[in-house]
This record gives sequence, structure tokens and C-alpha cells, in this order.
Amino acid sequence: MSDVKTDETAASMSSPRLAQFQEEVGKLKVSGGGANPERLGSQWGIGLAILGMVIAIISWISARQDTAFEFIQRDTIAAMIGIGISIVGIAIWVRNSITRYLRYWIIRLVYEQREQTEQLVKALREGNSSR
Repeated sequence: MSDVKTDETAASMSSPRLAQFQEEVGKLKVSGGGANPERLGSQWGIGLAILGMVIAIISWISARQDTAFEFIQRDTIAAMIGIGISIVGIAIWVRNSITRYLRYWIIRLVYEQREQTEQLVKALREGNSSR
């Protein structure tokens, strides 16, 4: 995930707001098992995907070597289960991989919205005081 902030982000927020935003993003980088379940979930997802593919490949090789229809069917079913495990692993990996990225963008959006609201309130107050 991208820890690099663009100049556009820095320019769009005032410096105290930017410092607060960077502090909040910094809090997201806390390491540890309980504080970072996305990393553990990603590792589980990768592990399940690899395990499923190994099961599918072994089952496919076994099905090619068998001559009896019953054994071929069993190996085919085992291969389908392996592919299913791989799909579940990939889904878990994708979900956990994008969670941190999306959290960064949500926090960025909230801070930009706050900055815009403060600018609107300031402009409205200046407009009311000049009347």
C-alpha cells in the first residue's frame, strides 16, 4: 500500500491539518498480531491459495494415471475441492490486501471534507460580518 503522499494532498490541506492527517495515518502502521489482522488474513489467503493449487495439481496428476472410472471421479472431485479452496484463499487475500489502502483513503477524505467545511464556515462568517 502506498505510504507516499502526493504534493496535491499536501497542497489541499493546511499544515496543522496535514500534520494531524499524517499522525492518523501513522497510527495505522502499528505492527503486531492483534493490531494488524489484515496482514495475518493476507498470509492465510496466500496459504489457502497455494494449498488448494497443490491439492488440485496432485489430484489432476493422479486422475491422469488412474484407469478405473471411480478413481478418476474421486480425483476430479478432490481437484475441484482444491480449486475451491484456492478461490476462497484468493478472495481472503484480496479482501485483506485492500483494507489498509481503503482505510487510508477514507481518512484522507474525512480530513479533506473537514478542511473544506472549515473554509466554507470561515467564508460564510466573513460574508455575514461584512453586511
